[in-house]
Amino acid sequence: MKLTPNAALENLHDYCQPAPPSWVPQTIGWYALFAVVGLSFLWLIGSMIHGWFKDRYRREALRELATATPRQFSALLKRTALCAWPRDKVASLSGDAWLRFLDKAVGRNLFQSAPCNRIEEMAFQKSTASTEEEQVLRTSVAEWIRRHRVQA
Repeated sequence: MKLTPNAALENLHDYCQPAPPSWVPQTIGWYALFAVVGLSFLWLIGSMIHGWFKDRYRREALRELATATPRQFSALLKRTALCAWPRDKVASLSGDAWLRFLDKAVGRNLFQSAPCNRIEEMAFQKSTASTEEEQVLRTSVAEWIRRHRVQA
């Protein structure tokens, strides 16, 4: 038998590679972890959607505020408050009680100081506001709409 230079190579066989490891989890604990993470993610998405729908009245009030005049600010605040609180707690408020309610809901003294303390006077009388006062009023009303919290 005559050996050729490639004869030794012809008798070699391929090296057997083991099968790659599976990426499928092998224990029940991983499935439980995936289920908990998936349910937590669904709960988080659901609560974000619920919050978005719950604050829809705020977005609509801010959109209306952009075109409202200072005479309409008090009515806009009243309608916004009626969306969040029961009618019997909000509808009858006027004057200083209304201003105290607004300040208590936002946790700051916005409406009991000038020029915001004149918000009802502007709504019911022919009182006008200067450009600077109107800007302060508009900013205060927008802040109240964004930041008020309903206390039980």
